[in-house]
Amino acid sequence: MTGLRRLPPAAALAALFFCIPASAGDTIDDLAGDYGLASSTTVPASDWGYSKGRISIRKLDDRHVLILLACEWKRDPKAVCGDHYFARQRDGGIYLQDMNTGWLRLYFDPATRSLAIISRGADARESVRRDIFTPTSAPLGDRALIRRMQREQRSAGHQENLRVFGHHSRRAYLNNRIEFQSTP
Repeated sequence: MTGLRRLPPAAALAALFFCIPASAGDTIDDLAGDYGLASSTTVPASDWGYSKGRISIRKLDDRHVLILLACEWKRDPKAVCGDHYFARQRDGGIYLQDMNTGWLRLYFDPATRSLAIISRGADARESVRRDIFTPTSAPLGDRALIRRMQREQRSAGHQENLRVFGHHSRRAYLNNRIEFQSTP
């Protein structure tokens, strides 16, 4: 610790941060499950949010999960709303695919099993949306969300997507870490 005293405070803090080992408990098994939308808020306030939503995180193998999102927009309930992402466990963390994820961040609280998604908008107001999903064991009953979830499942495994983007095991997972929150 004596060497850290000579460093500026910010550098000392950074040095300590990088010396802390990653938690061995942060695994894809922790993420797997179904989550229902608890809230969707935007700053500045707008209708760029979800009125309904469901996330299903499915384990593909010992290192990969598929994250399926089915949702309904507040401003246009009939518009297409859904997405899918792959994530891989590596280097003591879980990372989202690099392709098409630069605008969002995922945070997971293992204590409450809640999932937060922070999305940056591409609008002139520089909007930021925060969507909170909490675990659910209730079957998905909303027909629109069921249809959208099935569409994302098909899209994730579609032959054309595999041809263009490659198998999920060959994609890059370098830049977008899913942050596991610690509750003090």
